[in-house]
Amino acid sequence: MLNDMVAVTFMKVAGTALWLLYTVLLARLLSADGYGLVMYAVTVLTIVGPLTCFGLNSAMLRHGSVYWDQGRPAALLGLLGEARRTIVLASVPAALLVAAVFEAALGIGTGVAWSVVAIVALGLPLYGTMDLHRETLRALDRVLAGFLGFNILRSLIPGVLAAGLAVGGWLSVETALAGFVGGLLVIALIDARRIGRVMGDVAAVRDRDDRAAWYRIARPMVLAEALGYWIARGDVVLVGALLDLRAAAIYLTAQRLAVLVTFVVDAVRLTLEPMVARRHADRDHHGLQDLMARGSLVAFATGTPIAVAIAGGGWLLLGLYGPDFQSGWAVLAILTLGQMTVVLAGSVSAVLRMTGLERELTAVQAASAVGLSAMVPAGILLGGVEGAAVGAALITAGSNLAYVTIARRRLKLRCGPGSGMFAPALVRSVLAEAVERAALLLRRARP
Repeated sequence: MLNDMVAVTFMKVAGTALWLLYTVLLARLLSADGYGLVMYAVTVLTIVGPLTCFGLNSAMLRHGSVYWDQGRPAALLGLLGEARRTIVLASVPAALLVAAVFEAALGIGTGVAWSVVAIVALGLPLYGTMDLHRETLRALDRVLAGFLGFNILRSLIPGVLAAGLAVGGWLSVETALAGFVGGLLVIALIDARRIGRVMGDVAAVRDRDDRAAWYRIARPMVLAEALGYWIARGDVVLVGALLDLRAAAIYLTAQRLAVLVTFVVDAVRLTLEPMVARRHADRDHHGLQDLMARGSLVAFATGTPIAVAIAGGGWLLLGLYGPDFQSGWAVLAILTLGQMTVVLAGSVSAVLRMTGLERELTAVQAASAVGLSAMVPAGILLGGVEGAAVGAALITAGSNLAYVTIARRRLKLRCGPGSGMFAPALVRSVLAEAVERAALLLRRARP
């Protein structure tokens, strides 16, 4: 397990570094308002795009990993085909939703051009496909391949294109967004080819009982995912709509830096989800609790020092984007405190998603989404962009407390500090595994 966590963490670190380089490049090459509009459009795309999967991306991780473990590749391909068709069909209403969001928040034709809306709409099925392929590769135990597109190429390709456009004097809001969407197309094609190679010459099978099981997961999860994406990015949309694009750019930059606190937590969660699904299917409660304790220990040991470093010296990172962005230091510190509650909760969301508690997860997220929609505007009214950050941080803390409570009451699983992560035997075991892994890497590095 630790090997996979290290690999995924490395991939996320590299992806985060590339994303920072990409956004710094755009911030330096475009005006603050232009950069704000590009990032606002990308934020809308990242919220709506995955919803075109209609929850079948979660069904893929939950059922696809079990199919692959059971030697049923035909069933996995049947699920993949069903999800791809769904993405195409769902992209039409999703495009209408995107247009409605831009019209309500900025005004199409006044605050944002139709061309920007059209580019975002074209990116919707591509973003959904990227998300689906990532989950498919994870189900196939190709973890690194699954995150190559999402974590590396998603920033690398548009970054290279933006630099080239800038050299030619063609960089604008529209061309920057087109480069981002073009990168999504390349990722979709690469991942589709990789999945085909792993699966081989297998005919897809869609059994009626399997299909019913997919949608039992997908229907509640599509709402849960919509709420989750709104909770993660909705504050940016609200800041842009209620203040201005410059404030949204500063807020978004601070937010993206604050989530660096949890990138190891995300790596742990992404590594554990297939394992949780399999242990839950085997009714291995002891194994589940051991996974939670190990994941919580790794999350706490890495997230805490990162939070201290970002809260204390984040103004240096903000300065990379330009002097105007350093005014977001207070926002960064507030959002970092909120992210620390994610670190303390550990990998609890992996448990809720993979153990049939989709409805409970959806209920908490619905409450959080409503709370965010009320707290952020209230915070803006009382304290401007810093008040928005306070509202968002409080919602993050409340939702994580609810997740831990549900896992304890419904599954009898303890997450975070109460999981037993500080037990001496567990600490020694994790340290020994880490030392063994480090020694192996050193031996391989020797000529």
